[in-house]
Amino acid sequence: MTHLPEEVVEIIINRLTSNRDRNSASLINKLWYTVDRYSRRVVYVANCYALSPERVVARFPMLRSLTLRGKPNISDSRLFPRDWGGSVDPWIEAMSKNCRSLEELRLKRMVVSDRSLELTSVSFPYFKSLILSSCCGFTITGLSSVASNCSMLEQLEVEKSDVTDNSGGEWLSNFPESLSSLVSLNISCIKGLVNPTDLVRLVARSPNLTNLTLNKTVTAETIRRILLKAPQLMHLGVGSNIPHLEIQSYIQLSSSFHKCKSIQSLTFFYLVPPMLLRAISPICPNLVHVNMRYATGIQSSELINFIKKCPKLRRLWILDSIGDEGLEVVSYTCKNLEDLRVFHGRAEIGVTEVGLTAISTGCQQLKSLTYFCKRMTNATLVSFSKNCPKTTCFRLIISTPKQPDHTTQQPLDDGLGAIVHSCKNLRKLSLSGLLLTDQVFLYIGMYAEKLEALSVSDAGESDAGMHYMFNGCKNLRKVEMINCPFGFDFDDGDGVCSGLFEEYGSCMRSVWMSSCRTTLGGCKMIAQRSESLNVEVINKEGDIEEEEYPDDDMKVDNLYMYQALDGPRADSPSHIWTL
Repeated sequence: MTHLPEEVVEIIINRLTSNRDRNSASLINKLWYTVDRYSRRVVYVANCYALSPERVVARFPMLRSLTLRGKPNISDSRLFPRDWGGSVDPWIEAMSKNCRSLEELRLKRMVVSDRSLELTSVSFPYFKSLILSSCCGFTITGLSSVASNCSMLEQLEVEKSDVTDNSGGEWLSNFPESLSSLVSLNISCIKGLVNPTDLVRLVARSPNLTNLTLNKTVTAETIRRILLKAPQLMHLGVGSNIPHLEIQSYIQLSSSFHKCKSIQSLTFFYLVPPMLLRAISPICPNLVHVNMRYATGIQSSELINFIKKCPKLRRLWILDSIGDEGLEVVSYTCKNLEDLRVFHGRAEIGVTEVGLTAISTGCQQLKSLTYFCKRMTNATLVSFSKNCPKTTCFRLIISTPKQPDHTTQQPLDDGLGAIVHSCKNLRKLSLSGLLLTDQVFLYIGMYAEKLEALSVSDAGESDAGMHYMFNGCKNLRKVEMINCPFGFDFDDGDGVCSGLFEEYGSCMRSVWMSSCRTTLGGCKMIAQRSESLNVEVINKEGDIEEEEYPDDDMKVDNLYMYQALDGPRADSPSHIWTL
């Protein structure tokens, strides 16, 4: 295989779709490395500090699409400092000089400046796609530059970001009149009025537009006009702060939806008037994805009646206000459901093990579950493991910490053990609020062979639990541990730190530990033993100075460790100590 002609190697590598497979192929010999270098068009960087932008550009000079992630998942909580870093500026600078063929930029949890957006808009003549998720630091000025200068733009998506537009929505007029290539537009998180005339005109001259997510100021009348101009839409995101919908508007809007047979995906947010929900009824039989995570004010009865009309759903994201009764409706209505996410809302109804039992009985094609609930039992988890063995992502969160099986008062070890045993392809596991002993980590180490990401909170009894897990989970890449009774001790030579980063340091991508049994000495020992590892101590109380830690036994509040090929970063704030 190592002596294949270059033409054959090119065919093989170009048929590899995952970055991991291409990475492995590039290690065969110099020819495979070179072919991969000049043929790879899509690059994914899970941590913007894992390597320098110059290294990426030199390695893949012909790349077209770059995905960057900054802060880790835990940054969504209060445990992570807001000013940790994650600026995209050096990446845009490097790309603008040496990779002008860039067409797509996907950023998540990064700091994005208006200057970077302006530079992006003028540096890449074939730029087509900008997707910003959970980013900060930019304003409507930066987005206006992209709209004005990117004449081939196909995607502009801004979600879960805080952007205020004080121009009255006039920035939409910056899109050139000649622009007709738009395929996806998401302005859901942009606060401020939207000029309805500019919006409708933009939609009307975009015949390929299939994905449109609006903000809450867009009225029912504007939505109706958009539907008439864009019957080809496949995804629509709507929301409103209007408490009700007039009967005439309802009739007209319902008629417009009736003509949009291609819509398969809906996102609701903010206040959703019941009449708006009913107006959408004509397209319910075609829906495969409904996202109601950010939709507040919907009565449980209205939501249940809506779901009854959606038998083809494969993805459903909802709040726990649906209750167990609503999940029972989901179970016998949505037999092809593959992705269910039940998030915690403001209502007191909530969901329990009753709802999950119903889901596991009726939705046996499930592959991904996120479940915020009030209580759980081992029997329900065992039932789920038998009925839904295709699950690859399992997230179970109970609002109150250390909750046992509410019927037997026993730990939930056996239920989770059944899941990791039966779900052979489980890759992501997140557990919070459950009473779990070291036994559950023994189960994870024994059976979760393909596990790549683990997040646990208030779990375990001792370091033994972690030994069980790390000895068995050879594919583990990301670990998050919060308030768990294990960690790194300076004088524990055979402790978790040895099993964690001496044996698995080369493949472990990142570890976050908060309020665990972690000492400064243990952190230093790990930093000394792994040259490619950045070890960052994050203090809760202002700046960190080395003299503040006279004793290696001092506990560390928060610890973030990640692989980095180019050493410590240069923009670390003063209250983060890089060992």
